[in-house]
Amino acid sequence: MKSRHIALIVHGARADRPDLRHLVNWVRDKGHLVEVHITFESGEAAALATDAARRGVDVVAAAGGDGTVNEVVNGLDGYDVPLGIIPLGTANDFARQVGIPADADHAMDVILQRKPRRLDTCALNGRRFLNVSTGGVGAEATAETPAEAKESLGPVAYAISGMRKFADFRPTYARFTADGFSYTGDFLLFAIGLARATGGGTLMTPMASVTDGLIDLCVIEAMSRGDFARRLLRLKRGEHVGEEGVHYVQVKSVTIEGREPIAVNVDGEISNARRLTYHARARDLWVHVAHLPGEEGE
Repeated sequence: MKSRHIALIVHGARADRPDLRHLVNWVRDKGHLVEVHITFESGEAAALATDAARRGVDVVAAAGGDGTVNEVVNGLDGYDVPLGIIPLGTANDFARQVGIPADADHAMDVILQRKPRRLDTCALNGRRFLNVSTGGVGAEATAETPAEAKESLGPVAYAISGMRKFADFRPTYARFTADGFSYTGDFLLFAIGLARATGGGTLMTPMASVTDGLIDLCVIEAMSRGDFARRLLRLKRGEHVGEEGVHYVQVKSVTIEGREPIAVNVDGEISNARRLTYHARARDLWVHVAHLPGEEGE
């Protein structure tokens, strides 16, 4: 196996994990050069990824949750250096969809043994992401999930916060505009997907592809609490497409404008804006994956 130069960017909260230390040692024992960079503040992972790419490393590996991966994705913007993922977060939605194991050593095997594949990304107001962005009730629930709950309960924490948010059930008014599609009115939640699952495995955009140059937009219109409760299980399974009150289209870009700032979740990170512009960026990131979403049997 050819020796590789790997920049491993580690979220500070994960730096003392024994499995991570074991990973670094055995990869070095195999003759690979491994740089370990630990982050403690927002923005550090992106800056470290950019620096590593400029220096010409073979791969930049993000060891952390979806937020760490998102920062590295943005740090690699403009470079052809592949991304590797060691999923050490709570949901790890993207990693699970592309066959990257939760075990750190096995995740590193994907980096060392699988050739990178060129995937799409999406940009929200200029910032790239890899998986799914949600707005409305879902994003607000994620924002209100305590860090300690994520740590101890994993994806279940999102469900608990979602039920709490369900008690404060209220729609948001916005205008959605894309080529061949428009909707203006109240909505409960929306999703912009490159991949299919978010929030611990909910299939919000079940028809999405990471290689078609498009983004999948799903908008759930305002409805009664009872109707929405009955729809939740179908939403979890990705069986909501085509149902009344559900808009689902595949487009290259979409603009969302709200009367008030809209809470939006991008790869686990929360922000608020009145105008959201999403653009598909076709095949502009190399990523080490085991398979693409939908190829699980290969």
